[in-house]
Amino acid sequence: MTPSIPKGPADAVWNDPRWAVLCARTPDSSFFYAVQTTGVFCRPGCGSRRPKPENVTFFADAKAALAAGYRPCRRCRPTEDQTRRRAAEFVQIAESLD
Repeated sequence: MTPSIPKGPADAVWNDPRWAVLCARTPDSSFFYAVQTTGVFCRPGCGSRRPKPENVTFFADAKAALAAGYRPCRRCRPTEDQTRRRAAEFVQIAESLD
């Protein structure tokens, strides 16, 4: 059996290993993805609705996605420092327990 040859944008994305990471919602920070129909880019671990593969473009970093004209997702906030964001979440949780 021969390997599948991409016939269009959806096939190319479907065969890309980053697509599997995106579908699994793995919190991977090595790349970002953008959705052409919404004009938004996200982290792979974002809880937003999974896009159709033909509408996805992958980027190495947030700057490249911004330069291509996409805006950051309001849900996963891909341009924010995740360490600071998580620390703030932990502080809020700890304060609510007191």
